[in-house]
Amino acid sequence: MAYWNYAVMEFKRGEELIGDVARYLAHNSPTGTVEVLDADPIPVPASEVPQVDSDAPGPAGVSSDEPPVDGTIDALMTWVNGDPGKAGRALAAEQAKDKPRSTVVKRLAAFLDTE
Repeated sequence: MAYWNYAVMEFKRGEELIGDVARYLAHNSPTGTVEVLDADPIPVPASEVPQVDSDAPGPAGVSSDEPPVDGTIDALMTWVNGDPGKAGRALAAEQAKDKPRSTVVKRLAAFLDTE
């Protein structure tokens, strides 16, 4: 499952995708979970692909040990990086906020339901 174009989409094992959704999954999925069969005809320049340094502080100086719930959804999902333990911590931290973001809660809950 993945969140794409304001909707949660379910993909079948072995399903081949093309276009923007394929590009999104290839660049935002945990390493080894998506197999790229053909070179991207419109590659993303290396300078535009975010590099994650797990030892560096996260957004707004948050250490990499704590979920960056005050940052963007992409930053939070990058921090989770496909780890169910981190997803559970991120979900708990988001729900503990005064105004939890429903999109984040749904996305993390959906991820944990598929594990």
